[in-house]
Amino acid sequence: MSKRTHIGGAWALFAFFSATIIITYAAGRIDRLLSDTFTYELRAKSHLEMLVIRENFEQIIHEKMLALRELAVFLGENPFATQKDFSLRVQNIRELDDMVINVAAAPDLVVRLIHPLEPNIGAFGLNYRTNEAQYPGIERMLSVGTELMAGPVDLVQGGQGVILRAPVYWPAPDAVTEGEVNESTRRLWGIVSLVLDYQEFLVESGIREAEERYDMLIRPADAQPTNNALLFTYGDETLRDVDTVKLEFDFFFEEWVLEARTKGGWPKVAPDQWQKRAMIAIAGLMLLGTLLYVLQVSERRKRAEALLSSGIEALNDGFVMFDAQDRLLLSNSKYKEMYDLPSELLRRGTPFEVLLRSGVNSKQFPVGRFDEAEWIERRLAVHRQSHTLETEQHLADGRVIKASDRPLADGSYVGLRVDVTELSHAKDAAEAASKAKTNFMGVLSHELRTPLTVIMGVAQLSRNARMLSASKALLKGYEAGDISPSEAKRLLDQMYDQLSDLMNRLVQSGDHLLHLINEILDVAKIESGSLVIEPTHCAVQDIVDPVIEQLNTLSSKKGLAFDVIQEADVVFADKFRARQILFNLIGNAIKFTDTGFVRLVVKPVGDVVKFEVHDSGAGIAEAELQSIFEVFYQVDSSATRRAGGTGMGLAISRSLAEMQGGDLSVSSVVGQGSCFTLTLPINADPNAGKPAANVGY
Repeated sequence: MSKRTHIGGAWALFAFFSATIIITYAAGRIDRLLSDTFTYELRAKSHLEMLVIRENFEQIIHEKMLALRELAVFLGENPFATQKDFSLRVQNIRELDDMVINVAAAPDLVVRLIHPLEPNIGAFGLNYRTNEAQYPGIERMLSVGTELMAGPVDLVQGGQGVILRAPVYWPAPDAVTEGEVNESTRRLWGIVSLVLDYQEFLVESGIREAEERYDMLIRPADAQPTNNALLFTYGDETLRDVDTVKLEFDFFFEEWVLEARTKGGWPKVAPDQWQKRAMIAIAGLMLLGTLLYVLQVSERRKRAEALLSSGIEALNDGFVMFDAQDRLLLSNSKYKEMYDLPSELLRRGTPFEVLLRSGVNSKQFPVGRFDEAEWIERRLAVHRQSHTLETEQHLADGRVIKASDRPLADGSYVGLRVDVTELSHAKDAAEAASKAKTNFMGVLSHELRTPLTVIMGVAQLSRNARMLSASKALLKGYEAGDISPSEAKRLLDQMYDQLSDLMNRLVQSGDHLLHLINEILDVAKIESGSLVIEPTHCAVQDIVDPVIEQLNTLSSKKGLAFDVIQEADVVFADKFRARQILFNLIGNAIKFTDTGFVRLVVKPVGDVVKFEVHDSGAGIAEAELQSIFEVFYQVDSSATRRAGGTGMGLAISRSLAEMQGGDLSVSSVVGQGSCFTLTLPINADPNAGKPAANVGY
């Protein structure tokens, strides 16, 4: 009697408590995720704004540095330019704007040229060598040999500025006009500088607007300056050691870094974080509220699925279920065992085609005359038919699986796999046995009819002896009265010879008929276990000589070389049954060999004597080597076959060999001949004389 599923008690408390922990943990993770998302978005926004500032900063500096270089080239080419020449040149430089306070040139490091002159007259005559604030920066510029930027610098004419400086060299008398010039070998003319209004520079670059929301620091990438006359710096030096957004400047003359964070540091939570937390809490309570209902439904479904799974697993046959897209839904262990599929493939969602390819790749499914791709495509086409399908699958290892597939209303289908190997093999064996017996009956009827026909014909002739030619001649002479005694005797001898020949044919046919009957009786006795074998120690010569004597004439008639190599003395065997086996083996060798030889080799090997019968006949195919020892089986089963025979001789011979404690085997090469090997013990075998195994129907 089954119990109804209730949600309550310890199980419910445990489930509810576990769900509460999970939901609480999930809420915490969501809260953390929202916080991380806010931080990420804030940092991304800060990064984008800093990118704009960096681009503005770089654009301003690049433009002014290009103007400064142009002016340095002019002065290098015109080292004796006047104030007028200098002012005119400066006015023609496009990159100069209202942000520029002045442009000055200092030959021999003393300001002699300046534009505009009037507002900057206070800087005229400034000797950088005696200016302790700015000279270190000039020394650094001259040491690196390229343009540099410094600031903020307190200007002589008042206010703060950002100074861009570039060295100017005297032109050498043999100066090159193309290619690179080694400035270290040139004589310094002086410097040229461009002063930007510091506050205007901060506004134009966007730094002034951004500093309302961000703490920023612009500094050299790897230097720690103590004098702003050396390098340009801006912002709070304490940002070096905190988490900031960092961007690098793309300047050829210096490596600078822009660092920024929100004013006062990165916020811990978003402004609306508490509202989001409240929503998460409400969602969690709703989940817990529906959990009790879900638990009950889930428990019912779980029990139903467990019952279904147990029932499917209990099946003694393979079960499989696929959805409408041919993806695996369910299977039992018997299905896996039948097809020897890897466990990782028998997962929900695995396409049927993948399972099929696995079987083909593992050589489990024989593809026959098709290549693998074509076979798979044909198999899938059959599989996709939307109707009940009953097929037999013949696997490479010989097993036969009966597959029954039934489609369902939603397009999915279930399949049942039944291993019918034994039934199929039994059916095949029964059909083969039936066919063999049918063939045997045809052969036997032919074999029995042949000697009976001869016997009946001879009997008819014997009954009408007066119709013989010698009888007719003798009777005619007697009636005419003119036959002499000598002629009468000659005709009488001729008549006796004809009768003797008929009787010989009658005896031969009778012997043949008796042989056939004895074979049938031997098979019956072996099957019933009543055949008696009486092995004794006997001379091998007593077994071999009578067989050779009987068959030598037959081999001579066919023109075959019949060789005997006899090296053994004694064997423990039933000599009459041993002769029967040899007579059968050598007789078959002569029967199935048209040209060449038949050879009998008898030799002791260990505890046994081997009787090897070699021939140069047509040979036997490898697939037939074991079947030829089955009763009724014949390689050539046609009733009109050339050689004749019932197909029982080899089956009887093997059984007789085994009953004497020996064995009978064969090896053969098609087109080259065969070798049948009979082994019999030299000493007494405890198993000798026992009934042989079933000769096999």
